[in-house]
Amino acid sequence: MSARTGVPPRLWLVESFLNSVDVASGADDLVDADHFRAWLRAHHRPADAGHVTAPDLEWARQLRAALRDVLRRHHGDNTSIDADGLTELALPAGLGVAFDADGDATVRPAGVGVSRFLAEVLGATVLASISGEWRRLKLCSAPECEVVYYDGSKNRSKRWCSMRICGNRSKTRSYYRRSTGVVP
Repeated sequence: MSARTGVPPRLWLVESFLNSVDVASGADDLVDADHFRAWLRAHHRPADAGHVTAPDLEWARQLRAALRDVLRRHHGDNTSIDADGLTELALPAGLGVAFDADGDATVRPAGVGVSRFLAEVLGATVLASISGEWRRLKLCSAPECEVVYYDGSKNRSKRWCSMRICGNRSKTRSYYRRSTGVVP
């Protein structure tokens, strides 16, 4: 599953991790430890790939699902999220604080293996949340798609990963319903 263009570099890994499941085809890069290891290696995380356990895999799946649920709200969906559950999922990641030569602070992964990788994802999410970029990461509104994409539009109003495909499909369905009264 590939990342879309236009995503800021620090959110690329987050977007790619959240797209490690393909709703349309059912393909899942976290289906088992071997697939997750291959995904980590393909994303330049060979050191993290050597430490994948069954609990790590389950943790990564749960965190991915929880973060994807958060993205549903980025379209204005008022469904509540399990904030406490998401916070609990984030705790074992072990985020640290690092200072540069100028004394500026940032978050950084403190663990090893999958813990380090998930801390990197969460750290990028924290920084993007502070900068306002996190709300631009969205889940395609097409239920048969649900690809995570970065909304770079000026007014942050994109609803679909691709207007040409998912947007057109949705608009065609709406037109068909209005003109025939039939739900396809």
